[in-house]
Amino acid sequence: MKKILIILAGFMILAACAPKAIYLLDVTEPVIPPDTPQRPWIMVGSQKWGSSKLFQKLCVKGELRKILAQARLPKEKQRELFEAACGPKRSTAAFVRAYYSLEEEKRLDLRETLENHGYILNEFPC
Repeated sequence: MKKILIILAGFMILAACAPKAIYLLDVTEPVIPPDTPQRPWIMVGSQKWGSSKLFQKLCVKGELRKILAQARLPKEKQRELFEAACGPKRSTAAFVRAYYSLEEEKRLDLRETLENHGYILNEFPC
């Protein structure tokens, strides 16, 4: 019984520590106070948090599609990540699921490609 409680407690801690969002910071933009509407960051997949200018650049102008292709991700994963970040039903939870469904090597490739384009991908685990 004690082992089961310890295992359950471990799973609860892991669930509580799972990242809830992934943030993307545009290092090419000047630093803007965090309480202004045009911060140079975006919570990937969010429909309300972050810079609309950055959303336009990544999603509407298609820079994220180019980045995903340059990271040499499988086509299905590129589509899944783009839809989760930019699609009409985009959500932070969908992006987190899609991002963590990638193999660790592919996540590293994506982060490197983002850095080459002037972005920093911040994961916020607990």
